[in-house]
Amino acid sequence: MFDNLHLKLMAYILTPGAIWAALFGAILGSFYNVCIYRIPLGTFFSTTRSQCPNCHRVIPFYDNLPILSYLVLRGKARCCGVKISQQYFWVEVVTAILFWVIYIKFPFISWTSNGVEYHPATLLRAIHAMILLSALMICSVIDLNHMIIPDVISLPMILLSPIVAWFHPDLTLKSSLFGVVFGFGIFYVIAWAYVLIRKEYGLGMGDVKLLAAIGGWMGVEAILPTVFLGSILGSIIGIGSLVFSRKVGLKTALPFGPFLAVGASVHLFWTNLLPELFGL
Repeated sequence: MFDNLHLKLMAYILTPGAIWAALFGAILGSFYNVCIYRIPLGTFFSTTRSQCPNCHRVIPFYDNLPILSYLVLRGKARCCGVKISQQYFWVEVVTAILFWVIYIKFPFISWTSNGVEYHPATLLRAIHAMILLSALMICSVIDLNHMIIPDVISLPMILLSPIVAWFHPDLTLKSSLFGVVFGFGIFYVIAWAYVLIRKEYGLGMGDVKLLAAIGGWMGVEAILPTVFLGSILGSIIGIGSLVFSRKVGLKTALPFGPFLAVGASVHLFWTNLLPELFGL
């Protein structure tokens, strides 16, 4: 089983399309770092070039190369030597990995003896997954840093759900609309029930809107698996934090957006991909 898995993984890693997808993901990951930094500040549409957060000098293009610049500079700014947050590195790495997996899941280009063949339906699935997971990535990191999920991302996703359903080969308009309603409704009820019982807020409206967006882009079928997987992961992280960290207590708030994002990603990738790799 594991020998076969090793051969499959090597075949995927060496696929030219997967390599290009990973490189494209790393480049976009660099842009996502800009979004993560600027959206909470309300300066996303600023035309100012990237600056060092410490000395405010403009960062040259060769110090903005995805992943490589961080490794070459050893995690320190060239201009003043201040330590660069590891977030920049890991967002680029994770985005590259996500895009690599997306191509494995949806290989929209085939190299055959007759030349290169494109698969339009699979390409639509890949573009959908890239946009969805990119949005979830940005929302997750912002939620981790600021305990908010920006409306500027979640609300447009909800509004665009009918258009996504129109173009997606496997998503129906009915499933998308029910996903928005069910995704919003289930968390909205839970949030207000918590307020009525505990007299305090335990679930933010940002989580409610994010789940509605996930439902709109993935269909109503994705709501329960996303919530279930997110809740399991959140429970594990929460219990682990209580056990191993003195700074975390029973009333410590944990951002739930990243757990929803992971739950949705696992649900998206699990279908066919992991069973195929592991022979399940």
